[in-house]
Amino acid sequence: MGSLFLICHFLFKAPHYLLWLGVGYIVPAFSLAAQCLMSGDQLNVAAPVLGGMYLFGAWASAYAMALRKKAHAHSKVAWFLIVILTALLSYYSYIDQQLWMRMLILNFGIATVSSLVLVSMFRGYKNNDWLNKIVDLSYLFIVLYTFIRCLIIFHFLEDIKIAMLSKSVWWLMMLAASILLSMWFAMVLLGTLVRDIILKLKDERSRDPLTHLLNRRGFYDYAEENLVKSPIKKYFLLMCDVDHFKKINDRYGHLAGDGILNEVGLIISQNVREHDLVGRFGGEEFIVLLQVEDLIVAYQLSERIRTAIEMELFLEQKISVTASFGLTQVKNQDLTHAIGVADKLLYAAKRAGRNCTLLETHEKMMKG
Repeated sequence: MGSLFLICHFLFKAPHYLLWLGVGYIVPAFSLAAQCLMSGDQLNVAAPVLGGMYLFGAWASAYAMALRKKAHAHSKVAWFLIVILTALLSYYSYIDQQLWMRMLILNFGIATVSSLVLVSMFRGYKNNDWLNKIVDLSYLFIVLYTFIRCLIIFHFLEDIKIAMLSKSVWWLMMLAASILLSMWFAMVLLGTLVRDIILKLKDERSRDPLTHLLNRRGFYDYAEENLVKSPIKKYFLLMCDVDHFKKINDRYGHLAGDGILNEVGLIISQNVREHDLVGRFGGEEFIVLLQVEDLIVAYQLSERIRTAIEMELFLEQKISVTASFGLTQVKNQDLTHAIGVADKLLYAAKRAGRNCTLLETHEKMMKG
């Protein structure tokens, strides 16, 4: 599982937290493998090193969760605990050899280091989708299980000897539970990763590579989804076209034209609300789906965008640009018809002198 996380990170450019989660799986796995191959005397000698590897693995996993959730892993506190706990493991390995105390110290240390991230990790829990909630709850359950493991060791394994561990029902049950929980956590985490990659690919397919606004296909998809979800709300469609754009390309070059389109898209996005949809419909034409109560508010938004474009001096050449607009209401949730009407109004605005907004009533509303 750890190797799979590392492969996802290095070969497929998966998020950085998978690197640390892979380390959090692999380091304790090496420790467990070495522990299974050692004799009792060898284990007494190597216990502090193996314990330190387990504790480091716990910190790496907690740090990975902190990166994933943009939370705080309290790494300084964790490393202070790791140093103290490794010193205690050394004491109960070399001076006062007690397997029971080593097991208690190690499991309590793993649980404590793993739990340091929990508070900040769960701050935005309510805003998570169901799959991310499963990941968070799975991590919480693993931490709680590790604390429960301390209680089991305290009550049922006090007189355990190294030679008896492989025959202890409690020890075998805890080992099996740890493996199953680790596998479960890895699978649900990979599930969220696959889902996020699919959503990212879908979003990239719906975006214009130049302006990063919705492209025509993406705008249709998101707009139709909004219209279906909120059939009783009023929507207005705004079409925008940069005036004399061919002359800009001919005079300043296509790179300058691309820069202007990018900045015009940014101006439009900055002058609408979060729930409004903005897209590049093609060429120098933009489209906006406004969720407003009446035509007056929609017109005011259009004029705000038009004025912002007119007042801006674009790029290093200080290029002055204007834009024309067509505005109509989306009636009966018929987006295709509304686009046709707004497009006709847009070109009517161009014929009327440009740099203005034309409404569905065919009443020309010029600047000023």
